Amino acid sequence: FQTRMNEHAQEKRAVARYAAGLFGPGDSIFIDTGTTTLLFARELARQSHLTVITNSLLIAGSVGASGNRAFMIGGEYRPESEQNVGALAIEQIARFNAEHAVITVGALNGDGAMDFSIEEAEIARAMIAQARQLTVIADSSKLGRRALFQVFPLSRINRLVVDRKPTGELWEALQQARVEVHEAPLRTPQA
Repeated sequence: FQTRMNEHAQEKRAVARYAAGLFGPGDSIFIDTGTTTLLFARELARQSHLTVITNSLLIAGSVGASGNRAFMIGGEYRPESEQNVGALAIEQIARFNAEHAVITVGALNGDGAMDFSIEEAEIARAMIAQARQLTVIADSSKLGRRALFQVFPLSRINRLVVDRKPTGELWEALQQARVEVHEAPLRTPQA
């Protein structure tokens, strides 16, 4: 997990910072486990009067420590990613109804969003089923890639926040699916 935090770190931080600005007081948000969603949660924690439902211990800790309301989904604990997964987690997710789900993906292409972990794909699907709006956050290294497990079609995405606008077939598919695409500006280091 820590290794993945350092991959494409500048892009992930830009996406996280931009995406956090799309939410405000009173919002209820499912957030799944991922390196980009953890950075997003840390940015989001600067705001107040939010309710977050997550299966990630690190995300719950970031949001809860800032005085926001955090619900920690239980289940089978995975220490390498500090998250809870499995049937118990999915059952608990079904008890919530949130306005938003903020999900990260392992891959995004014209066929939809995909992941490399079946457990993480199941958690994401459960959260999306209980949310009205879906925002996908990902760095551009995920664009045009494929992964083993299908998570959801492009048509389910309301907003996509990336560090670089997609091109080619993916861009056309996103336009056809009427996905609102946001390009997060990268901050250049100060000299």
